[in-house]
Amino acid sequence: YHILILAVGLSFLAGFLINVFIVAVNISEWKKGRMISTADKVITSLGISRMVFQVTCLLNVFCDIYFYRLSVLFFASVLFFELSSVYSSIWLSTLLSVIFFLKISTLHNPFFLRLKILVLNRVLLLIVASIVVSISFAFAYGWMNTFKIPHNSTQETYLNGYIGLRVLTLIFWCTGPLLTYFISSILLIICLYNHVSRMRSGRNRTSHLDTYYKTIKFTGFSLFSSTVHMIIDLTYTYWYYAFGLLGVYFIWQIFPTLHSIYLIYVTTKLRIQPPVSGIMDLQSRINP
Repeated sequence: YHILILAVGLSFLAGFLINVFIVAVNISEWKKGRMISTADKVITSLGISRMVFQVTCLLNVFCDIYFYRLSVLFFASVLFFELSSVYSSIWLSTLLSVIFFLKISTLHNPFFLRLKILVLNRVLLLIVASIVVSISFAFAYGWMNTFKIPHNSTQETYLNGYIGLRVLTLIFWCTGPLLTYFISSILLIICLYNHVSRMRSGRNRTSHLDTYYKTIKFTGFSLFSSTVHMIIDLTYTYWYYAFGLLGVYFIWQIFPTLHSIYLIYVTTKLRIQPPVSGIMDLQSRINP
């Protein structure tokens, strides 16, 4: 059992260090005075949120096993940071997918062009908004899950509020970031596939095709990992009874870690650290 705890702890540490690397590379670029792309800003924020998630997962596991007598306030604080990191990670992943699509797409529809300018010029605002909304929702959800029924409330009132919050969670996640993530990812894959088809039918049949295929695979894996991550959160109780505390946290955090590893693999700056990102090079190739 202690070996299992050690293995889970090492997996958390590995995920934390991977995201530390992503954040450190982008911050070092910023400190050197180099321009940070909109995608890199989101990736940095996403890396920080995943670092917080890894730490809270580790705290939850060890506190539940060894320090279960700690105060309710401590566990409530850990739950708050955990939920905040989970929600912000999902929203930031969605924003990253939208940015990739807007940058790579060659649509010239007036509405699309206005949307592209609006989103790309307000990335920092969207990052802050994603984090603020996630923190607010995590506070409400964590409070309902942690604290007892108030003295002036009835059991029925509390349960109605709790059920309402659960329904709001489903709506907030499924029709919000997941739907946006799905649409932008599918459109991005279609856009890349069309470019690959045109390049195959033209004279230049092999140039840069590996980059396109790599990006298509990364987009599909990103959508898959984020979907699984959300499903585990929404069905946490079932996973807990099936795999136990260690199992559910290991499975829950493995997909963000794999996504971060894949992100390093497909991003040239993170892999060998030249000044230009591999994924974002597609923009210049598609829009010369």
